[in-house]
Amino acid sequence: MIEEISQFFYSFKTKVVESNTLEKEYANTIFDFAQKIKDEKLDEEFRENFLLILGYTLRLEDISQRLFFTFQEAIYAIDLDFQMRNEESKKLNSIVYILVLEVILKELQTKQVDESLRQEAILAYEKLEKQKAKENKKYHMYQY
Repeated sequence: MIEEISQFFYSFKTKVVESNTLEKEYANTIFDFAQKIKDEKLDEEFRENFLLILGYTLRLEDISQRLFFTFQEAIYAIDLDFQMRNEESKKLNSIVYILVLEVILKELQTKQVDESLRQEAILAYEKLEKQKAKENKKYHMYQY
């Protein structure tokens, strides 16, 4: 299944797919992949990574842009995984990006937002940003 998902993303390597095309032509494929991931309980295993990427995407208010850029990031990440022959990263990116795309597509199609998931993702992303800022501050001290 992971290979199938990564090949799905990789097939778009040289293409640009608009968000309305993603919604109309590829939503069912993404939903099917997401269901397979959930059936194998991989969504639980990679929940923290999923929340971080979802939180990152929520910086964009426009949901069509969120869908477009997240899909492009997924393609880039998978392409890099193929080039580096990094199977673990390919597995992680395949799972996480499919789950994030599923959330965005469901929101786009139903116009309903899962507020508790949204808040959880925002908090996870803010926590990461604060951690990065703290580490960056440590290094900036030595520049003076």
